[in-house]
Amino acid sequence: MKKQFSNSLGFTLIELLAVMIVFVAIGSLVTSILVSVLRGNNKTNAINAVQTNGDYAITQVVKSIRGATVLLLPTSCGPVATPTATSSVKLGFPDGSTTIYSCFDANNIPSVTSNSASLIDTNAISVVSCKFTCGQDDPSDYPIIGVDFFLQSKGTSLSEQKASVSAVEFQTSVVIRNLIR
Repeated sequence: MKKQFSNSLGFTLIELLAVMIVFVAIGSLVTSILVSVLRGNNKTNAINAVQTNGDYAITQVVKSIRGATVLLLPTSCGPVATPTATSSVKLGFPDGSTTIYSCFDANNIPSVTSNSASLIDTNAISVVSCKFTCGQDDPSDYPIIGVDFFLQSKGTSLSEQKASVSAVEFQTSVVIRNLIR
């Protein structure tokens, strides 16, 4: 009597390798989807931080310019078509106080500042470019102050750095309506 051994109790090596390849493929797909979702989330967080900081800074500057009664710097404005560009604006107010808005902090690092106090979170946001303009066609016209700056998120991880590649522009023009003549 010959005994025949049956191989029906287990899997062949080929079957095990095929299953492993399928699991690796599915795992790779799931991992790439998770990385993509996390990158998108980081980009959204970076854009929100930039937008929040920029909106706050431009709102503060605009409110202050609207309430100013004296434009101390720049001392003269160019025509509205080609306004005088500067890195700071100094304003006077009815109570005798002054405020200087500048594109640089006390250490000469690009920022958007009010009397040397930064209006943005410099730990998370960097200023790519910043300028103020002053335009006035006729001395009897109210000066138009332009505010223009680009902000970008500072990324700490590689994915955050990739997410913060593009800068967001914040730009507006404000007429000094309370100007004392």
